[in-house]
Amino acid sequence: MSNNEPLQPGQVVDTLGELIASLSAFAAKIPAASRMAVPGGVRPTEEAVEAYENVVYRFRDHAGKTYKPLPPLFIDSLEAFEAGKVFDVVPPLLQCVEQLVDLHNQDTITFTPEQQQRMRDYHIRLEKIVPEAKQSEVDLPTPDSY
Repeated sequence: MSNNEPLQPGQVVDTLGELIASLSAFAAKIPAASRMAVPGGVRPTEEAVEAYENVVYRFRDHAGKTYKPLPPLFIDSLEAFEAGKVFDVVPPLLQCVEQLVDLHNQDTITFTPEQQQRMRDYHIRLEKIVPEAKQSEVDLPTPDSY
């Protein structure tokens, strides 16, 4: 990525994919029941954090006007990733997907059909990391029993 050339939509999709791949790899190492922030809990390796950080800052340095709303979201996700807070990494990345879809719908950028499919896949992957709201993490007795 050169500083003089604006980022192409495909490069942004690739960047988002790198971040989601890092998050997915880390989330796969943690049992779903323990993904909530636990004091002294599991954190990603220094190498994983450094790789995530490099992707975020490389993107931030080249984002330009079109993608200006994304770097703060990427930084929010980085901070949560560093702390090992898997659930807190997902919302900023989902917001990035939504921002990019909005830019495409406003004809500010144009995704190819393949890139559109990748964006759909990213959205699905992120939603799978967060447990369903309907499924309780704690088995409580029914409300009428207490």
